[in-house]
Amino acid sequence: MSGPLSLITAALLKGRCQVCLTPVPATAGPLCGNCDALLPLRQGGYCPRCGICYADASAPPYLCLNCRISPPPWSALAFYAPYAGLLKELIHGYKFGHDHGLGFLLRHLAVRAWEAHGLHPPDRVVPVPMRSGKVLARGFNQSVELARMLCSAFGFALYPDGLRKIRPTRPQFSLRRAARRENVAGAFAASSMKGLRVLLVDDVATTGATLSACARTCLDAGAARADAFVLARAL
Repeated sequence: MSGPLSLITAALLKGRCQVCLTPVPATAGPLCGNCDALLPLRQGGYCPRCGICYADASAPPYLCLNCRISPPPWSALAFYAPYAGLLKELIHGYKFGHDHGLGFLLRHLAVRAWEAHGLHPPDRVVPVPMRSGKVLARGFNQSVELARMLCSAFGFALYPDGLRKIRPTRPQFSLRRAARRENVAGAFAASSMKGLRVLLVDDVATTGATLSACARTCLDAGAARADAFVLARAL
């Protein structure tokens, strides 16, 4: 998680890369040069609306055809990098391997991503919810922890109960694109969000079906605008 355990781990690893444990200057941050090179921030070659990544990472950001024809309900999406390589390993380790000490490193990446994309500061940060049984089984909701990281770094207001999951859904990774949309349709309910600019936070965006369902729910509850933030965007 992003709380005491991550801080303790960061303190124990001070002066070492949090991936490979190579000694680094205390002022260098949590990564050595080699590991930092394996975690490049995506700065070009993507759609600023849905985050889909193009083959040419050096191209400037531009709207994809899908977003020109049928844009998602959120207005902009910020992310760190494609869901691949070392970033994918780190997210898996944090999410499924219960390596909560990675929280400090993921916070570092989240801060870099937010600063690079320059979205308008939100009135409320709303994590994508999970059913209580799944939270109990896993021990935490990674979206809540990521939202807390952003709020603590930038002074945003966390709205942890802004969205609730009101019915069970099947795991999204097991479904095709159309089935994913059907799976999460009507799965969320929102507290009052009248006039608020909300930032939805999740760890990974794949097809965007879950974020779309959450964004529509927020807008139906009166939100003036919904943006989205994820650590990784699936290729």
